[in-house]
Amino acid sequence: MMRCGIAGIGALGPGFDDWPALRALLCDPSAERATIPTRAPRPERIPQRERRRSPLAVKIAVEVASQACDAAAVAPGELSCVFASAMGDTEITDYMCRQLREEPRQLSPTKFHNSVHNAPAGYWSISTGCHQASTSVSAFEYTFPAALLEAAAQCSLEQQPTLLVVQDIPSPGPLQDILAVPDSFAAALLLEPSRNSLAIAPAETAASQAWPALQQPGLEALYANNPSARALALLQCAALGEGSLVLPLSPGMALSLTYRR
Repeated sequence: MMRCGIAGIGALGPGFDDWPALRALLCDPSAERATIPTRAPRPERIPQRERRRSPLAVKIAVEVASQACDAAAVAPGELSCVFASAMGDTEITDYMCRQLREEPRQLSPTKFHNSVHNAPAGYWSISTGCHQASTSVSAFEYTFPAALLEAAAQCSLEQQPTLLVVQDIPSPGPLQDILAVPDSFAAALLLEPSRNSLAIAPAETAASQAWPALQQPGLEALYANNPSARALALLQCAALGEGSLVLPLSPGMALSLTYRR
């Protein structure tokens, strides 16, 4: 059993730009979500020159990470971090595959530079001057629970605050056949070892273990189809102040979570 606290939260998705807006939706199942796509933010922590060439996946990750740090009043340069995405930057992956097939010599150096899975962690570390450890995680549909387990383990074992950031953007072209993400979503949790509001334990479970139900109907499609949006199950507990749930971690394994504010 690992215990930690959630000191700050950041969120960005269709119809909400931050955690207070998302919390209001999660606390009121009858509330209607604005039917607008996720906006592309302008994260101020990335210098303007770098921000111009940073892709959407980087921007939404850095934006929610900044929100979580600001909410906790913690200097981001002092935090170890875990960044996660089910398939990385699918827009750039699609571009590179097409370009390599059609005209390899015209491949954009900037897009190639941004194609690596740890690009969001790199932009964050450089922009904040962070010299602490960073980890990049990918586990397809199990990405959020896998990243949460990694971040909680670091937080508990090292007894240091750890920033967890998850993000996934829409899948273009043929990649929709692999993972049909309808809209972008990103969330950040700043975990602290000095609080005991969140208890996490690995558990065995049936291979058919389903994802927990979400009480806000307007977010069900996002929750079901964007792997990073599986964070909404835990965020629902955080919004309501308490809750227990089991998140599938792999066929036959799961994370058992209990949250008490």
